[in-house]
Amino acid sequence: MIVEESVLNLTEFISILPPSVIERIEGLTVILKAVGIAVIVYFIYIIIMGIVNLRRAKRIKNIEKKVGSIDKKLNILLKSKNKKKS
Repeated sequence: MIVEESVLNLTEFISILPPSVIERIEGLTVILKAVGIAVIVYFIYIIIMGIVNLRRAKRIKNIEKKVGSIDKKLNILLKSKNKKKS
């Protein structure tokens, strides 16, 4: 198959390279692996922060509703208190 042939060609190409080039390529692969791990960790962080932000937004909405109902009750109490003074 094409994949097997390309793998064989790649291994043959690597075996032909001089040792100094192979050392540089090994360093590059280590760097690319580290970058890949950092990207994966970053995506996990983004997902977790998205979940936390959704929960935080729900809590804020609930607090806004409660504050609104408390505000309405206070307005009613203030109006009844003002009527008693008059």
